[in-house]
Amino acid sequence: MSELGARLRQARESQGLSLAQASVDTRILQQSLIALEEGSYQLLPGDVVIRGFIRNYAQYLGLTADELIELYRRERGATDKIRVVPATNPPGSRSYVLPSFFGVFFVTVALIGMAYVALNAVGRIGDGGIASVATSEPTATVPPPSPLPSPTAGRAPAIAAAPTLPVLASAPGTPTNGPAGGVSFTATQTATSAAPIIVELRIASLRGDENSWVRVQSDGNTIYEGTMIAGQRQTFEAQRRILIRAGNPPNVIVTVNGLEQGPIGQVSGQPVNWPWPPN
Repeated sequence: MSELGARLRQARESQGLSLAQASVDTRILQQSLIALEEGSYQLLPGDVVIRGFIRNYAQYLGLTADELIELYRRERGATDKIRVVPATNPPGSRSYVLPSFFGVFFVTVALIGMAYVALNAVGRIGDGGIASVATSEPTATVPPPSPLPSPTAGRAPAIAAAPTLPVLASAPGTPTNGPAGGVSFTATQTATSAAPIIVELRIASLRGDENSWVRVQSDGNTIYEGTMIAGQRQTFEAQRRILIRAGNPPNVIVTVNGLEQGPIGQVSGQPVNWPWPPN
């Protein structure tokens, strides 16, 4: 056991605190507190996270956080410092070109000239009378059907092809038969489904003999039931609701959509139900 872990455990036991109570108060997983007290730093996340655990745990036990972090640094060894590499090419500065006075002047003159020509054209049309423009919808002219030849034996009668009418406008959707041989379109709407619930179950592997019976229900249907062993991971998906029942809750670590929620229970051997979303 490391000196840092011994000091943390001695401070906790002197105050009559259990690991389960400390885990609830500090919001640090019980397995992480055990790893800190045993000096098993390889079981914990990165260096920055470990320092945060030590600071929170030390403040909770009434110890000096900076002193314990320095002790952790000596036990684990100095970490590599972040080296800042200067940029090879300095970022180029943006250049703005202001329009010259002459450019603005010529553009203004051109716009005035175009407006003058347009006004003159409108005046000439007004003097000569306004031409009326008749608008009408184009209609398709269907030629009269040609007389069909009389059917002969051994030969099927020919069927005249229906005239094809042009479609003036179309809208995205599903085509259906309309009146007079036209085609109408029915707009379709695609419903956007909600984001699924992704749940990962992991069995803790601090001792190596952890296990738990697990049953998973997704949207009311049982999709998994079996015994998971130490270090095993399983991922499940649901659209509305997921329910997990475990026989050994402290060994079952649950993560929802990438966010770890911790063990689903604190008492070994006492089965619990763990729903998401919570009731």
